[in-house]
Amino acid sequence: MVKKFKILSVLIACFININHAAFTYDQALANCDKLNLNIQKPDSDGCIQTLNKKGEVSEVFDYAMRKFLIFSKGKRVLEIGGCYGDVMLLALKKSEATKYVLSDLDERHLFIAAKCLYEKIKQNWLDPKSSNQVEFVQADITNTLQIQKLGQYDVIYVGNVFHLLTPEQFELAVKNLFLLLKPKGQIYVTAFSPYLKPYKDFIPEYKKRVKTGKKYPGFIKSLGDYVNIDGSIPLSIKNMLGDPFFSLDVKTLRGTFQDNGFKVLECKYVPFSRKSRLWSYDGKEYVIIIAEKEAASD
Repeated sequence: MVKKFKILSVLIACFININHAAFTYDQALANCDKLNLNIQKPDSDGCIQTLNKKGEVSEVFDYAMRKFLIFSKGKRVLEIGGCYGDVMLLALKKSEATKYVLSDLDERHLFIAAKCLYEKIKQNWLDPKSSNQVEFVQADITNTLQIQKLGQYDVIYVGNVFHLLTPEQFELAVKNLFLLLKPKGQIYVTAFSPYLKPYKDFIPEYKKRVKTGKKYPGFIKSLGDYVNIDGSIPLSIKNMLGDPFFSLDVKTLRGTFQDNGFKVLECKYVPFSRKSRLWSYDGKEYVIIIAEKEAASD
């Protein structure tokens, strides 16, 4: 009997692992109320903390976001790591024909995103019909079995997600993103570079690794090894001091996407779109990539 119970437990665990959870707008909104979740407010630096203590999101939109919002009009869209739905709301505002799937690892973020959409409709900032344009999906970009169930999209946006991954997970994520794109579809990515103020002590080590040809020079096994813990440290970093951090550079990002079949349209460093006393360093805080999945040749 014990043996059967153990087998059943393993099967249940596997089922949970490979199946994503999808929610309509009404379902997500109901879950937000049921869990008594509230719309989160930005801190003094303009950032909003995530509920799972895996960083923060900004209400200001960067270079790749702006390009994405132009290209995504009227298309079938997937956003990875969309958190509270700030980018989604602007995409819905720009086109009533856009079909938007908002994905995040923490379903609570998705429920709050639905609440944010509700408030925008209530304020007449968005048409009530915009609620029919969205779907909310809890899924893991590194889980290929989950990703295979999500279909394909005209355009994908990934904003500040890759720093949470290990190099092995990053490689797998890029492979899965290729599967998620339709031929001629485009992907827009914003990632943290090594040039961030809280991690400035890591930059000499990063440059040394680049010089010696290390494959993933921006990967830090433990943030606490390179962060000075003082009163100015952001809360999001305090929550992750024991965690790894994967900063990316142009060479690593471009090379990985090219190796996985993407045609790279743009890949470069860009500054924060806002002045941040906690994060701004030298104008190269982000690295972005815009890439395309080429159509199969006849």
